[in-house]
Amino acid sequence: MISADRVDTILTMLHDRVRATIDQYAMWNPGDTVLVAVSGGVDSVVLLDLLERLAAENQLSLHVAHLDHGLRDTSSADAEFVADIARDRGLPIHRSHLSPGALSDSRKQGLEEAARNARYAFLQQVASEIGAHGIALGHTASDQAETVLHRLARGTGITGLCGIPPVRRPFIRPLIDLTRAEILAYAGQHDLRWRTDASNLDLSFTRNRIRHRVIPELERINPAAVESICRASRHAVEAEQTSRFLVSTLWDAVCSSEDEQRIALRRSVLLTYPSAVRNLLLREGARRVRGELVGLDRDHVEAIAQLVASTSSHGELSLPDLHVYAQADELLLVPGDTPSIEPWSIPIGLGETELPEPPIALHLRIVEGDRPNIRSSDRWSEVADADRIAFPLELRSRRIGDRFTPLGMATTLKLKDFLINEHVPYYNRGQLALLCDQEKIIWVVGVRLSNDVRITSATRRCLLMHGRSTR
Repeated sequence: MISADRVDTILTMLHDRVRATIDQYAMWNPGDTVLVAVSGGVDSVVLLDLLERLAAENQLSLHVAHLDHGLRDTSSADAEFVADIARDRGLPIHRSHLSPGALSDSRKQGLEEAARNARYAFLQQVASEIGAHGIALGHTASDQAETVLHRLARGTGITGLCGIPPVRRPFIRPLIDLTRAEILAYAGQHDLRWRTDASNLDLSFTRNRIRHRVIPELERINPAAVESICRASRHAVEAEQTSRFLVSTLWDAVCSSEDEQRIALRRSVLLTYPSAVRNLLLREGARRVRGELVGLDRDHVEAIAQLVASTSSHGELSLPDLHVYAQADELLLVPGDTPSIEPWSIPIGLGETELPEPPIALHLRIVEGDRPNIRSSDRWSEVADADRIAFPLELRSRRIGDRFTPLGMATTLKLKDFLINEHVPYYNRGQLALLCDQEKIIWVVGVRLSNDVRITSATRRCLLMHGRSTR
């Protein structure tokens, strides 16, 4: 039997470890308000007890929060139990419960995840209302180990092995370095009461099978298996931080342009890096375009890498919420699936016409006499001989078999060949607008005028065309 002195020493060590975790991750500042999420289980009860003991030395203001999901017959009793704890400790409590059917969309994301999302939303709402600087959750080292094993079994990468972050504002996890055995020992020595969630014994849940079957088997191999898994997770965090630093250092060299709609990377630069570094940069490009990496796995990144290394001058990929194009030295990442471009055609007269897709506006007018002065560098403006045009005009998309006589050439080319020669990226070709008369293409808008309608010394009337992008 452990002596009383030994017990006191162990409890003091637990206090010190929690305090060290709080300091290491700067979970709060003196005088902060902290909202403590208390479900009634042993982890959250111990969390509240420890934070109350630490509150005085940190001048903390503690509040208790509890959400009744209504998923168990005992849930209302759990809520009353938590309310009693808060009242006994003289702490303000914030309670709420979900209405029937609130988790009806759980089939899309799983009941556990739907309940967790609802709980987090409730906690954030309360924290905002009371001006809390942090929301304390009762996750432990054992939860961390279970999470890592769960993700590992599902095929995660380095990011997934990082597990549960000690701090992800506004959430903080002061118990993240304590095992469940240590939590139970602390609760027993302090005569704490808690509620037991019977669903935690239900082996139909994957996490419960890991908790009650996998981890005990691992602890037979190594009694410190939980600590070892958590240590490996910390190594993964270090590797992830190193990767982020490497990517940020190389990003400007590999990225030629970036905005909210697209990111362009240099294939030639990507190919100078080892494949592992190349994949990190591709993942970062995908993350920036999509906003997250959920749904994009290693095979997807490898497919992009193969496109980068391809000897073909162009290619494309459709991936979950991401479309990738390769054209010459450029690799373009755009959000969404492959755009569906329907053929289109509209009649166009003099004056201004604006199109939503492609996002351009075109203004046409006829002038008599001398040729208007047009800057040769302005690709959005052109002038043509109006008397060589078979009115009326139409503005339309490309069609199979289109032919075009570019300005300065007497030969008619396939429009496709002309665009290739002009180095127009093939992923932009479907967005081009063609200004046509009744016989021919007279202007590939923003690219080239037709030689058939060029100005000559005999020109008496001019069609002045001004285009602009409305994006």
